[in-house]
Amino acid sequence: MGIKKNIMLVLVIVIVVAFFLPWISVESAVVGKVSKILTGKTQATIGSVSGFKVPILANSEESRFMITIIKIFQPDITNADKKSFLIWAVPLLAVVIFLVSNSSKANKWTYLAFGVLGILIFAGATFKILTTDLDKVVMKVNIGYGLWLILFGYLGIGILQISEFLKLRKSG
Repeated sequence: MGIKKNIMLVLVIVIVVAFFLPWISVESAVVGKVSKILTGKTQATIGSVSGFKVPILANSEESRFMITIIKIFQPDITNADKKSFLIWAVPLLAVVIFLVSNSSKANKWTYLAFGVLGILIFAGATFKILTTDLDKVVMKVNIGYGLWLILFGYLGIGILQISEFLKLRKSG
C-alpha cells in the first residue's frame, strides 16, 4: 500500500473514531449561577454529545434538548428527530470513499468527485459553525474536538483525492 493510501486509511479511522467523541458540549449560564456558588465556576456543563448520540437523543424522551441544539444550527428544520439519523452517514461516507477510491473501478473523475466532496464538507460545515451564534441566552454550545477531527479528516481526504486526480491527469 502506498503512502497516500496509508494516510487515507488513517484519516478514515480518525473520522470513524471521532464520530464517537464529543462533537458539542452545552453550558448553561442559569445552571452556572448555582454552580458558581458550589464550585466557583461561572458556567456549568450540561453535557456533551457525540455524533453517534445525536439521533439517539433526538428520538428519546429528552428529545427537546437535542432538537433545541439542532435548531441552533438549522432554525427552520422540521422532523429533526427523523432526519437526525442521517448523521450516521458521516463515518460511512468516509469508509465508502476509501473503498471506492482504492478499488479497480476508480478513475481520475472518481478522485476529483471525492476530492471536491471532502473539501466541500469541510468548508460548508466550518462556515456554518463559524457563522452560527453558539452563545444563546440560556445555553452556550461549544464545538468539541470530535467534530473538528472529522472536518479536518474530510479536508485531508479531499486534498489527497485532488492530488491523485492531478497526478492521473498529468499521466494521461
